[in-house]
Amino acid sequence: MITLEFFAGLKDYFPSVMEVQETPEDINRLRRYLIDQQSFATTLLEQCRFAVDDTFVQEDYQLRQGDLILVIPPSSGG
Repeated sequence: MITLEFFAGLKDYFPSVMEVQETPEDINRLRRYLIDQQSFATTLLEQCRFAVDDTFVQEDYQLRQGDLILVIPPSSGG
């Protein structure tokens, strides 16, 4: 199981915190899984960055049971 935390506009499509029982192999597969769950969020999810242990990771980062993944959409300042 992994835990996901969603921020900003992603909260319109997902709960703030969500658990996924089957751990995807890597970030790329996690992104595909999320798009399959909520296709209306595809454009936003394709632009998101992912962080594990508060460190941004690449698409090929190998996920492990118990990981806490932050799903962070692009933001604009003001």
